[in-house]
Amino acid sequence: MLAPGPKQLSPPFICLLLASALMLACLVHNSQAYAQEGANILARKGNAQLHRGENENAIASLSEALSVGQLQIYTKASILNDRALAYTRIKKYERAMDDFNKAIEAFPEFATAYNNRGLLLNKLGFHQEAIKDFNRALALQPKSGAIIHNRANALLNAGAEKVAFKDYGKALSLLNDKTEPHLARGQIHWAHQRRYAALREFNLALEQNNNHAKLLYNRGQVYLALEQPTNAINDIAKAVHLAPNNQQYKMELATIYLNNGQHFQARQLLSKILQTDPLNAPALILRGRAYADKGDFSKALNDLDQAVSLTDGPAAYAERALLRSKYNMPDLATQDTSAAIQKAPKTARSWAALGQAALHDGLIGNAERYFLESLKRDKGYKLAKEGLVKLGIVQPDKQQQIFADDSLDDDSVLWTIVEHQKSNYIASHPKYPNLKVHLDLYGPNKPKILEWTVLTGKYKGFGLLRYDAGSKDKANPFEQVSIINLKKQKVLSIEPFRWGKKISKWDWKDYDVEIKDPDGITNKIALRTPPKRRKRPKVTSQSDWLWNDGGFWNSKPKAKKYKKKKRVRRKKKKKKFLGIFSF
Repeated sequence: MLAPGPKQLSPPFICLLLASALMLACLVHNSQAYAQEGANILARKGNAQLHRGENENAIASLSEALSVGQLQIYTKASILNDRALAYTRIKKYERAMDDFNKAIEAFPEFATAYNNRGLLLNKLGFHQEAIKDFNRALALQPKSGAIIHNRANALLNAGAEKVAFKDYGKALSLLNDKTEPHLARGQIHWAHQRRYAALREFNLALEQNNNHAKLLYNRGQVYLALEQPTNAINDIAKAVHLAPNNQQYKMELATIYLNNGQHFQARQLLSKILQTDPLNAPALILRGRAYADKGDFSKALNDLDQAVSLTDGPAAYAERALLRSKYNMPDLATQDTSAAIQKAPKTARSWAALGQAALHDGLIGNAERYFLESLKRDKGYKLAKEGLVKLGIVQPDKQQQIFADDSLDDDSVLWTIVEHQKSNYIASHPKYPNLKVHLDLYGPNKPKILEWTVLTGKYKGFGLLRYDAGSKDKANPFEQVSIINLKKQKVLSIEPFRWGKKISKWDWKDYDVEIKDPDGITNKIALRTPPKRRKRPKVTSQSDWLWNDGGFWNSKPKAKKYKKKKRVRRKKKKKKFLGIFSF
């Protein structure tokens, strides 16, 4: 007997099964789509919270978004990257690093995650690993100025300054906002005492952002080194206004006020600092100096006593020794001097204060020794030099004669160079006694004057001093040009002339000159102020008059051009002989 075969399904039942399967697939697909949309909404919410600085809320929203089922690769990587940024802000660096790693694992071509992980590695001190991440990001986005700038920061931290400087130059050519690269380049120049190069970079950065506190502070420091205290005060005061909680800016401004003889402003600012931070010993020392200069002995001594009790440092003892010497307390002053010397003062100011104290007490030998110690730390320190002059001891500046070439004119030969501090050379000319040219150096050798040109014609009153900026070899010279206003005896700028085989381009105009350096960065130097053109007053036209019940009224009153009437002098007729009776 044959076994029965499988029961055949009827066609309607098959259709019902197929329809059920299709409906089930649609439901699964729709549920996944709804989940994906929900994750996107949560991701956008977390991103908005991140931008508002609500880091904890952002982490919660982004974590909820990640808890949804299967997400698209890019969506998951983006959410992990945002959550890692939030963790970084609240200083949970291990979790942040873990999220960055997961984001890159999920989407290996995610350049933003590589860049952000590089920023975190650089912040934590792993500079070489950060550079590798920035290189991976640049392989994916080769024209990203932000990533190149970040790599430059890592290279600078790793000690590769020259390569970093080139990267900052590349970033300048790609970024719309060039503030940060110019600031970084300026700080590199400033670290090497290239004052005018730093000033040029800071000026270019401030053209992009005039309210950048750090930029203003740095430019103020350069102005101070160039002996322009008024400009320094203006910049640092604005920096203090923009960053009112930055104590460093306030202390620097108070010091400049004090050294510039503006004791009232110094005391006022220092009192504000001490209101918020009454245990600030450096501020107490500075205010003690300010009270001493004013002649208020009790307040000055009170501040310096507090400073000594807080720090027990040489600066406080040196200032108190000077104060006590001025007010005829030689024994107490000697005790403070001994305490200061035992603690080995490191600053030129402290040694100069001890020298002044010894001078008040009539200890000539000690005073000379202290002033010389001050000058060892700062060859140009004014207070120490003045003290030596009072003692009848003049420290001659060792001048280096620049030219021995007979082919140069006599006026060029008169230029001399003096080394005031280590690698700080100043050029001067006897014909311009108030002129000091701080020479920027780009090599290990001493600078050398190459050419001196006094301009004529419409550029009369200006001079160009070309010099070798310490070039390492003749094959790759670094030559700079100082633009000098001879009437004001003032250096307007020092600009590049030749870097190796590359020469800068100079475009002279009526009132300024534009210099395009070998890197392609343009700087404009104003030579004169262009004359102001007077606006011609518009004459009222017939269309400006409207009819009104009271008559014609001028709807747009405008000043009529006033023309001064010329007085016509009538010629007197010459009287003929015999007057009216003449024929």
